[in-house]
Amino acid sequence: MAKLTLDTAVEPSRVCLGSVWFGSELSKDDSFAVLDAYFEAGGSFIDTAHVYAAWLEHGVGASERTIGDWITTRGVRDSVVLATKGAHPPMDAEKKIGRCAKTEIEKDLDESLDRLGIDCVDLYWLHFDEPTRPVDEIIHALDGLRRDGRIRAYGASNWATERIEAANNYASDRGLPPFVASQPWWSLGAAAGGPQAQAPSAQEDDALRSWHIRTGLPMIPYSSQANGYFGAENVAWAQDGFAGSPPRAERFDSPANRRRLQRTAEIAGQKGVTANQIALAYLLSQPFLIHPIIGTGNPAHAREAVAATGLTLTDAQCASLFQ
Repeated sequence: MAKLTLDTAVEPSRVCLGSVWFGSELSKDDSFAVLDAYFEAGGSFIDTAHVYAAWLEHGVGASERTIGDWITTRGVRDSVVLATKGAHPPMDAEKKIGRCAKTEIEKDLDESLDRLGIDCVDLYWLHFDEPTRPVDEIIHALDGLRRDGRIRAYGASNWATERIEAANNYASDRGLPPFVASQPWWSLGAAAGGPQAQAPSAQEDDALRSWHIRTGLPMIPYSSQANGYFGAENVAWAQDGFAGSPPRAERFDSPANRRRLQRTAEIAGQKGVTANQIALAYLLSQPFLIHPIIGTGNPAHAREAVAATGLTLTDAQCASLFQ
């Protein structure tokens, strides 16, 4: 299985901590509590973005500044792998088309570095693609930032697999570093509405999964816990016979996910863990490298997620989640 190539002394933990609401809807103190719990449990991989909470009145840059303050206060820069994202579409744009010109990428990166209080980010994601811009231009822009020492590696978030493959083929042909990973929306729980609305009912029919198996490119998916659909509240709801709407993550509710919720709870009972941990274990048990991104404002949930790293599911158990 491929490793995540980041040119860092720190090994990124298999479970990555997302930070959309840090410093905005989640206070700085509460954000620090989650970060502390995650780090103390063995987590070392933190993901943020230039655009996080920019849609809130005082949210611009809050996540990056909060993480930067935590890193400085705790003195842990050399103990964590830090990722951020740039090139997001304008907030008022009708379509999700990235801003992938070299000047735009560099502008976002420099602002992110300033907020984080660091001079180099370990993994830099392009938050969305700009499909009309040639991949060679984008790769050269990113490689220039790498050679300048402002980033160590780069990845593609919310990009079509065809564009990632074209970019990586171009890089390979010219001896340049490729995208080291993809960050898509992907989890055990296919959303009833949204990017996974047409998700397949069987593993073998999952085009995204098949592409990652074929290419071996690591995946670092967000919404890996399906917004809490496999959490304790929904497990109790399932045990009560699915009366009414689910307490959490209603947009993920579907007949297929209700069956998966029941099955994760069954396997969790057999293993003495939580259904949420089984949902993460499904990702961690794939035949290609996955570092699931989890999002939480609860320190206990952060510890629970990191503990899932020690779980593995057999091929038969993984397949049974789709029956």
